[in-house]
Amino acid sequence: MSAVAGRRRGSRLDTDAKTLIGLRFAFYGRMSTSEFQDAVTSRAWQRSVSEELVEGFGAIVVEFFDEGCSRRWSWWDRPAAAALLAAAEDPDRGLDAVVVGEYERAFCGDQFREVVARLSTMGVQVWLPEAGGPVELDSPVHQALMVLLGAQAQREVVRARQRVLAAMRVQARVQGRFLGGRPPYGYRLVDAGPHPNAVHARWGRRLHVLEPNPVTARWVEWIFAERVRGRSVASLVRELNDRGVPCPSSADPTRNGHRSGARWIVRTVAMILGNPRYTGRQVWNRQSTQGHGSGGRVSGRGSGAVRWNPAEEWEVSEQLTHRPLVDDATFLAVQGMRTARTTKDGETRYYVLAGLVTCGVCSRRMDAHWVHGRPGYRCRHGYSSAAPRPADATRNVYVREDCLLELLPGLLGDGDDIGSGPVPSGPTSDPVEVLRRRRLQITCTHQGQELWQEAPRGITSVSSPQGQTALALDWTTSDDTAYRSGLPSAAPQSPTSGRLAKEPDLIYVGTPTD
Repeated sequence: MSAVAGRRRGSRLDTDAKTLIGLRFAFYGRMSTSEFQDAVTSRAWQRSVSEELVEGFGAIVVEFFDEGCSRRWSWWDRPAAAALLAAAEDPDRGLDAVVVGEYERAFCGDQFREVVARLSTMGVQVWLPEAGGPVELDSPVHQALMVLLGAQAQREVVRARQRVLAAMRVQARVQGRFLGGRPPYGYRLVDAGPHPNAVHARWGRRLHVLEPNPVTARWVEWIFAERVRGRSVASLVRELNDRGVPCPSSADPTRNGHRSGARWIVRTVAMILGNPRYTGRQVWNRQSTQGHGSGGRVSGRGSGAVRWNPAEEWEVSEQLTHRPLVDDATFLAVQGMRTARTTKDGETRYYVLAGLVTCGVCSRRMDAHWVHGRPGYRCRHGYSSAAPRPADATRNVYVREDCLLELLPGLLGDGDDIGSGPVPSGPTSDPVEVLRRRRLQITCTHQGQELWQEAPRGITSVSSPQGQTALALDWTTSDDTAYRSGLPSAAPQSPTSGRLAKEPDLIYVGTPTD
């Protein structure tokens, strides 16, 4: 700080400042997006600020600049920032300090203290324009300044996010505006006139709207018509493949580069059947990304794993925005076919061990299966109903539930040293509850059964904002929820209305499977 104070007093070099002459600086900068920002301009102004700060104390000898990285990403997740940290750890490094063009471009939350503390242990200073020079973590003034800057950076992120999301919700619900993304299979994008913002319109920006694709729209209509007649999703997939109908990634490979485009699969047809945009309404926020990491988009800012949002978080247009490919009544009837229903004798089937039985041949979780009037579990080792069964396929593993329940006490007695977690006390403890508490799985092969410790699983809890509206689709909870919880569920009700509308406090809980 004495060097900086010397500069402010007009004396270029005092006794302490002389020791800083000739410092080798590494410049670090960042910009959020590569599509909407000019990398040359952003890099230039950040470096200009940095060069002005270090003038008279040294020179910038190397630079690290991140493009398309959010400030919320840690430095170890940003390519250039991670390279800078690696260069600082090199004993033969060619830098003495790091200069940042702007605090909010480089740090968010508590990142600053972590990065500066790590660089300080390696003898590398961090210079900030907001501090007027090198940052001293032991200085009370700098500590207060960093707390203020961190809160301000976080506030800017939250404020920008809230404003953008609020605007997009209104645009989707009131205006029915197409807000980007791939058009659904069966539609294509066409020009919808100039942008409603006068300035954007003068720049030549245009709106887009969905229009039925003359090649693929008829297949969407066919899928819904056949499904409502009672055909299974797997049979639809087989016929589409037999007819040579192009699947979504084959029909539009430019927008579906993440798919192979080889053939239809069951999940693809199920997703089409569950997409409410085919009713002619614009629906936004069905998907979102959380954080940053693997499993997300190949490019773009949202790089976290994609998750499906519950329907109360969707925004549905109040009016029809494009020509529907299916009427509301048919769409609702199809959704009702995807929910669990009572059997012909009026009973609801329950599987006590659902989710607790795995295959010892292929390690897959075995499917709950009702056969000969009783529950059981089977595994087809990845065989799909959408393709012919190979002649050399491994024989299915099948076991009856009553047999497993009869063997379970003995398996638990032989495996007292397996598993962890609290075990219910008392002579009448439920063996199934013991399995769940100790996180055990029953592994079945053609030779027999045994217990194995289940791998830890992460559970994500999503809280929904109050007052949100959802799409009233009239289908109810799948029994899959009851299977996992071990609790009986009420029998789902069949659709009672052919109307597709926005109603408060209704929740979509269906699954995109047949």
